[in-house]
Amino acid sequence: MFNKIKKTIGLVFVALIGLNTTFAMANIVIDDPWIRSAPPNAPALGLFMQITNHSDYDVKLLSASVDSGYRIVELHRTIPVEGVMMMVKQDFMPIPAQGNLTLKPGSWHIMLIEPESVPSEGEFVKVKLTFDNGQTKIIHAKVRKGKIMYHKKILHQ
Repeated sequence: MFNKIKKTIGLVFVALIGLNTTFAMANIVIDDPWIRSAPPNAPALGLFMQITNHSDYDVKLLSASVDSGYRIVELHRTIPVEGVMMMVKQDFMPIPAQGNLTLKPGSWHIMLIEPESVPSEGEFVKVKLTFDNGQTKIIHAKVRKGKIMYHKKILHQ
């Protein structure tokens, strides 16, 4: 009898942990994913979005990937270095607990490098996002016009 009770309590505990993990994973929300339209010979495209973390734990976006069509996909951040704006590859993107991270031109963004062919305005690109809590999200980013940014000095690292 005691073993049966112990086994039941164990199963309930495992189920609760599973529910908690599922709930925590469901707390990442992606809004307005988009890619800035570019000319047909563009060497890279920028991917932008709003990532909201409704959990009580900080989460990191570890990677973005596409099935095909781009040689490299990287997480980037534009930062000032000695008076020059530089796009710097990042190992991850932090999304604070109960907070958000905005990927936008001139800030955090995802680079889609060396496209086989540049998607046209109105088309969608399927992207897989992987987070450090084990969650993955599949998004469909629409290609659209973005504001043209002018920088006196901008370098890509």
